[in-house]
Amino acid sequence: MGLVGTLRDALAGIVGDANVMAADEARVHYANDQYWYAIAATGAGQPVSRPDLAVRPSRTEQVAAIVRLANEHRVPITPWGGGSGVQGAANATEGGIVVDLRGMQRVRSIDQKSLTCIVEAGLACRDFEAQLNPMGLSFTHYPASAEWATIGGSIAARGSGVLSTKYGKIEEHVLSVEWVTPTGEIVNTPNVPRHAAGPELTQLLVGAEGTFGIVTAANVKLHLLPKHRVFSVFAFANQSDGVEAGRRIMTTGLKPPVMRLYDVHAAAHSLARAVEMPLDKPTLVMMFDGEYPELVELEAQIASKLCRELNGIELPPSIGALWWDRRYVFYYPPYAPELPSIWGTIDVVADFEHIETVYTATTTAIRAACPTEYNLSLNTHFSHWYEWGSMIYARMKVPKGPDRLEDAKALHDRIIKAGVEAALEAGAVINDHHGVGMRLAPYMQAQYGDGMLALQRIKAALDPNDLFCPGKLSL
Repeated sequence: MGLVGTLRDALAGIVGDANVMAADEARVHYANDQYWYAIAATGAGQPVSRPDLAVRPSRTEQVAAIVRLANEHRVPITPWGGGSGVQGAANATEGGIVVDLRGMQRVRSIDQKSLTCIVEAGLACRDFEAQLNPMGLSFTHYPASAEWATIGGSIAARGSGVLSTKYGKIEEHVLSVEWVTPTGEIVNTPNVPRHAAGPELTQLLVGAEGTFGIVTAANVKLHLLPKHRVFSVFAFANQSDGVEAGRRIMTTGLKPPVMRLYDVHAAAHSLARAVEMPLDKPTLVMMFDGEYPELVELEAQIASKLCRELNGIELPPSIGALWWDRRYVFYYPPYAPELPSIWGTIDVVADFEHIETVYTATTTAIRAACPTEYNLSLNTHFSHWYEWGSMIYARMKVPKGPDRLEDAKALHDRIIKAGVEAALEAGAVINDHHGVGMRLAPYMQAQYGDGMLALQRIKAALDPNDLFCPGKLSL
């Protein structure tokens, strides 16, 4: 029968035959996530994801049994959420078993007094939000890929959403997790993150991209749906004034859920197209929301005053409202790129002391790395802000690269390398919210230095057979 046949029969015994997929079908359904090279390789008939089997469990106990089976036969495991990641983490590059968590989509419980909820990892963010909103509640995690991105995938990639400046990235949403270790134990971390009962184990799983185990459920924070929402939009004569406005807003305690500063290229192209209005200066879009209308209005007024002090030109707030209504259009055709284009985003994060230097160094390096005949376009904005700094979201596109896949990949990698290395040199961290995956794995050593040894030791202790996403995160 062979190993694959043995595994298929054993998996069918765990989850039922209908929930096991053989290699020929699995390699179609799980051929690639949304990483450009994975898409391009599939298009060229050379997919990087080559699972031998795929399985869709519906209970945590089934996940644990699958993991124990994989350890028994020394077979790699790759968890799969919505397949919406853009860095390549979900690709089964070493074959083995893809574990599709979308069979686990239950909302197990909602605590209306504490505003917390236990939700399973396979539920898509959009579908979770749709269940909460009729109750007057919100998860407030709105990634651009909310239609596909799952709760577990967001946790694995340490993802973010458009409301992060007030409500936080996914790590601020997660109170605790249920997870299956790489050797098949089921573990529940302490039910709240604010404790002094030793290290915070939950955060070890956030951003680990499946290398330390499979998150099967999470206890997450909820919020009340806001009763009031206010938009403000300002144009600035130069980008530095816009960055300084954002810095003053964040360091003085204001909390806009949305604050996005588009550089002149992004304002004139992607933002202008979305809001159907010509824009020719760096443009700041803000939104304030909350339970108390008078407080929302006051926050927006103070933020607007700070912008005016830096010579910001107030634009109609309807631009912000229209941006909100169309905030996801950037990620669908005709805005989103398609083959034969080459595309990718470098989203790096730094403190306020370094962020403008990072912007200049990174965008300059990206443009210089691409020969002019390929007509690279680059639109950049500052989309997530913190009390200590911000990040830049530099989205590049080559309308048509070389015809041969290996040549196209070489051009893509050259551009990414130039941008990432320039960002590191300027004082940034290599990624803000997209994770590492295949695209950024080569830069983990430069990012962590000797800290990689600690991560490798943790990986070896948790996953002694090196079965979970082998090679990912350079672990």
